[in-house]
Amino acid sequence: MNRLSLSAKVALAALATVAATGCGSKAAVGVLLPSTGAAASYGRSMKQGIDLAVKQGVADGTLSSSVRWVWGDSGTDPAKAVDALESLAKQGAHIVIAGTTSDEAKAFLPELERLNVVALSPSASAPDLTKASKNFFRVFASDELEGRRAGRFLREEQDDDTVAIYAEESEQARGIEPPFRQVFEQAMEGRVIGRISLADPAWQQKSADLLAANNPDAVYIIGYAEPALRVLRHLRERSYEGTICLTSAFYTADVVKREPRLLEGVFFPQPAFDMKDERDLVQKFVSSYQSAYGQPPDIYAAHAFDAARIVIHVIKQTPGFETAELRKSLMYSVKEFPGVTGPIQFDERGDVKHNPIMFTIRDGEVLNFERFVKDQKKLIRERIRDLLLRGN
Repeated sequence: MNRLSLSAKVALAALATVAATGCGSKAAVGVLLPSTGAAASYGRSMKQGIDLAVKQGVADGTLSSSVRWVWGDSGTDPAKAVDALESLAKQGAHIVIAGTTSDEAKAFLPELERLNVVALSPSASAPDLTKASKNFFRVFASDELEGRRAGRFLREEQDDDTVAIYAEESEQARGIEPPFRQVFEQAMEGRVIGRISLADPAWQQKSADLLAANNPDAVYIIGYAEPALRVLRHLRERSYEGTICLTSAFYTADVVKREPRLLEGVFFPQPAFDMKDERDLVQKFVSSYQSAYGQPPDIYAAHAFDAARIVIHVIKQTPGFETAELRKSLMYSVKEFPGVTGPIQFDERGDVKHNPIMFTIRDGEVLNFERFVKDQKKLIRERIRDLLLRGN
């Protein structure tokens, strides 16, 4: 009788463990992306990048087909992101790919330890995020690096003395504007002639007055795709001819495909993903993505692809699949990991160090600006040589 009672207790304990770990699966990976709401286009690119990484992982044997991938929709809503994260944890996910926007990531950071979950963000970039939780990592560079790069580009490389800033009221904007100003104004003695808040209902009139009174050499638009496009339309309608610089947050393949004329000639820094990178890893990713989805990958697809590949690597390194061990694997087993966005290694805070590079859009194509300049110089030299030969 006592033996039977002990067996019953063991069985009940086992059932409880099964229920707590999501139907008894050995490993579950959560993915929390915005498939609805304002950031849905970013979520779509990311889902495609993750799907591709999973298919390749199963095909090459680095990922067991028994691993469950459970999905949630943040709805581009920080509060909904918190609820969805809790749902994924209840389904047994100890590691999640989550945090498309900085606002979503900031909202769920306090919940990670309570839920016993480690998060790997493909794109949240506000500087302070990795300071707030030891369970938060990201493969996307901090906004500090992007803001500084934009400041140097406008002041030093474009020789622009004055700039007008257009900014959303978001975590991303609050993270990127101070380092931009630090470089452009303080370090390089440029002048910000005004700041237009895109949350102000009268922003268009205030912008028109600012442009008419100051005619700045450049504008810097800090915002996601749709707000950035609204500013661009406003500037084009006023025939603004100065340098236009945006942040990487505006850029998705869908936006470039939809608005090539509006985006012609703009500049933006982005973490290092270059489709023309000659490494085999990058070219295989670009061709596979193009073949699967009928368009080239953007930076969000690339960073999500790398995030999924890192999770697959970590799963393989962590047989027990416990949160603490997964965190250790992220910190210590990811050493110069070969990513399509460059070598990946996390520092003591969970940040990756990828210096942004400048890109431009010409004829609907996203181009590495440094390579674009070199190509243009080469064409000029060839034309001069042809003219000289004809003269002889």
